[in-house]
Amino acid sequence: MKRYLILTVAVLAFIGAGAQIKVTQGNNSQPFKATKQPNFTSFSSDNANYFLMNRSEHFVKINTLVVADKTGNVSMATDIILNRSIFSDAEVKKLLVVGNTVILFIENHDKKAGKNSLTARVVDDKGNISNTESAIGSIDFTKMSNAGKWQVALTPDKKHVAVVGQLPHDKNVPDKFQYMLLDANLKEVKKGDFSFSGYTKEISVWNFLASDKGDLYLISEEFDKSYKYPVVYQYTAASSSANIIPVIIGDAALRVLSYLPSVNADGDLIIAGYSQQKKTFSAGDVQAVGTWYYNSSKPQEVKTFAFDKPVTNLVARNIVYNGDTFFLVGEQYKAEKETPAGGMSALSMEENYHYEHGDIMVTGFSNDGTKKFDITAARNKWSARNFDGEFMVASGVINNKLALVFNDLYGKYIDDKYYRSYKLPVVVSINNNGLMEAPVHFEKELDVKISSYTMMPAFFNSANGHVTVLSTNAQSIKALTFQ
Repeated sequence: MKRYLILTVAVLAFIGAGAQIKVTQGNNSQPFKATKQPNFTSFSSDNANYFLMNRSEHFVKINTLVVADKTGNVSMATDIILNRSIFSDAEVKKLLVVGNTVILFIENHDKKAGKNSLTARVVDDKGNISNTESAIGSIDFTKMSNAGKWQVALTPDKKHVAVVGQLPHDKNVPDKFQYMLLDANLKEVKKGDFSFSGYTKEISVWNFLASDKGDLYLISEEFDKSYKYPVVYQYTAASSSANIIPVIIGDAALRVLSYLPSVNADGDLIIAGYSQQKKTFSAGDVQAVGTWYYNSSKPQEVKTFAFDKPVTNLVARNIVYNGDTFFLVGEQYKAEKETPAGGMSALSMEENYHYEHGDIMVTGFSNDGTKKFDITAARNKWSARNFDGEFMVASGVINNKLALVFNDLYGKYIDDKYYRSYKLPVVVSINNNGLMEAPVHFEKELDVKISSYTMMPAFFNSANGHVTVLSTNAQSIKALTFQ
């Protein structure tokens, strides 16, 4: 028998000394089917939250757009279909909220014309994509396999878009880049070109960020045996300076384990993550022995801080800024690829994974990079096969505190033998001094016992004191807003 969620809204729960968290659930849903391990980004406008998921199926890239208004009503959950009669080899490059306008950036490789073009289309509050497009830029190429690449980033003030075009690579020649800084109406403010003199290796960009003051941060990775570390290719428009900065831990006994980049309010690139001991490869769980921190304002410095004791399988999940403090949020996480048993399954293109999720780790830093505290939010250990979105952690600022939103074990909070193995939505709050308050659960507010929906903290958006989290069942999707 199918179970439906009774619609409940705006219920208050008290934490510790009296701060309040309110959860609001939307009154409608849209058809939706979760797929395993999509890439994910989210943005917020004054009127709605936009969630973009992308994945590949049989070498075809599929983008799914979910739009939820500020009350949690989902107005759209659909795949974005690009018109193949117009786009020769088109893909969604980025979805951004610029000012209060939602813009979809599309990269198109036109083999016949020899052009790699970047265009933009406006998306309305209901998720409808405009039929008209604005041309942003184009790159000439001769081979589809070497057609150049586009990178698009929103500045922290949400008022400017930085665009970088990486021209097709020529052997033994430094890669050439062209850039544009656009205003909220996508009008050109500044443009130019740059390269990194003397560096002739092709630059593979895996992340791109930009500051309000025109700093462009292209982030790649290099390897030291089995260890990877970030390399920042930084161009500063104001001074026309281009620098390559390997971000390497100075302590010879340590290596980078996991990390995340972000741009702070001052426009500096922040990279923070976890370290491990330098040693030869060995099987078993990886031990994180501490945290590390890099700020582009001091490009030669990487700060390191030790844990009191190692933490197994620690993966960085988010960087959250809150006044004089920023938080590095991570979790104990392990992903193991399954080995096919043989026969036809060994020939299958599909890859299957086993996932394990454990405790959540939070490290607080002052804005100068000094570590303030490490704190662990204990939760039930969860296992999953292929899809584990329900076991991730969402994070953001609520009531001027870091809020961790996740599913925990029902039986930890409520003595009920019939429902003890259920997943119970929980929020844990941590202030800027490292005081962690008692978990607050939402069993009654979200009717956990009779709901067919499961909160998916892998898909969330945090903005303006709200954390909005998607919630799914076998055929549809809802949104929950914590504030």
